[in-house]
Amino acid sequence: MYNYKKIIKLISISWWINRFLMLGSDFVVKKELKLLSKYHRGYHINFFPFRSKKLSKILDYSQKYCLYYSKLFRKYGVNVDTLENFSSLPLLDKKIIVNTRDELTSSQLHQLKYYIMNTGGSTGEPLEFPVTPHVDGQHQAFLYKMMGYKRGDIIVAFDGVLVPEKLRKKNIYWIETSHKSIPYGIRSYSSLYLRKDNISYYIDNIITLKPAILRGYPSFIAQLAVYIIENMIEISFLIKGIELTAEIASDEQINFIKKAFNTKVFFQYGHSEVSVFGYTINDDYEYFCSPFYGLTEILDTSGEHVKVGEVGEIVVTGFYNKALPFIRYKTGDLAVFNGDDYGVIRLKKILGRTQDYIYTKDNESVSLTSLVFGCHYSAFANIIKWQIVQSVVGKIEIYIIRGINFTENDENEIRTNFSNVCGVEITFIYVDFIPMTPRGKSKFLVQNLPV
Repeated sequence: MYNYKKIIKLISISWWINRFLMLGSDFVVKKELKLLSKYHRGYHINFFPFRSKKLSKILDYSQKYCLYYSKLFRKYGVNVDTLENFSSLPLLDKKIIVNTRDELTSSQLHQLKYYIMNTGGSTGEPLEFPVTPHVDGQHQAFLYKMMGYKRGDIIVAFDGVLVPEKLRKKNIYWIETSHKSIPYGIRSYSSLYLRKDNISYYIDNIITLKPAILRGYPSFIAQLAVYIIENMIEISFLIKGIELTAEIASDEQINFIKKAFNTKVFFQYGHSEVSVFGYTINDDYEYFCSPFYGLTEILDTSGEHVKVGEVGEIVVTGFYNKALPFIRYKTGDLAVFNGDDYGVIRLKKILGRTQDYIYTKDNESVSLTSLVFGCHYSAFANIIKWQIVQSVVGKIEIYIIRGINFTENDENEIRTNFSNVCGVEITFIYVDFIPMTPRGKSKFLVQNLPV
């Protein structure tokens, strides 16, 4: 006979213990980020001990519970306490993750609170992986405060969110996402449905809502900015800042956004792999990488760290994802290294995250950042590699290297989403190989239209 009162009591005690631990962890992160705020106010703070301690902690966990890292650390003589030989570890990439997923995944996964994340991959190589709670939300709040955020300010997002058809029929191209602005905003406007004949509805709603901070895709916000400027629309309320993320913005787009919304522009750099949080705070757009989020390295093609002023690949180690730790993970993005200042990695410029578009039969452009990278298709888990080719307006060809679990359902999911958003005609072509560029790089979109 079960003692239900005892079981309920144990569950209650467990809930309160977990709640206490979460609150304690949140307090620590907020305290750490206050130090980062002081750093930006001119205080000389040494972040090396913090960064080293967090790196040591994730390495220790990985060694104990991830077979892949246990064998790797032993082979290369890595000391998780002193970090000796850490820089000799081979780099992690998507191919290794796909081929050794079981060994990379924590043996304690069943005891962890986690969710499944996936990414379309800017090189056409999708990836699916488990993620445990992290500190992205606290870092977003930190950046908003750097912009001047105060309690009660409204934050909105501009991304690739899917909006139900019943709302779109009413010329509503956004959804309510939260009752709290921190960390990702109370409302998401969707770039998927932005067209010349409906852009005014977006603008009118923004003006009615009067948000204090905007965050989202540069290409999307720039289109709104151009419309505001061309139609001489006055933004009469104060916008404290605009956070641009997920893409690299051109100087022209930045100028349009600043002029239309009469505010400062900030950039944020991160990944679904939750291993780096980079941000800018002024008009020179130099990126600072939080020492409390992960370790960022800028490496050359030989795996050596570049010097100040040199370009290298961004390689990251996340401090929080215990479900599948990303240690020395190749992001595929390039950056100009600008020094390691007291443990804060600084990047003069980030290269990558280009703005790619396909064109509908009405010659309307649709951003792949929204259509692909902003939508987490379940099909990603069953695709080894894919590439989109467009040679005719309103039509695309999708070349796919299928995984063993790829089915007709995956094809239907892609076809349905693309059709619902932009109505393009799709031809699926299944192949065993997708060619690289002459420089040996994968290209997700081959755009043959004269645009």
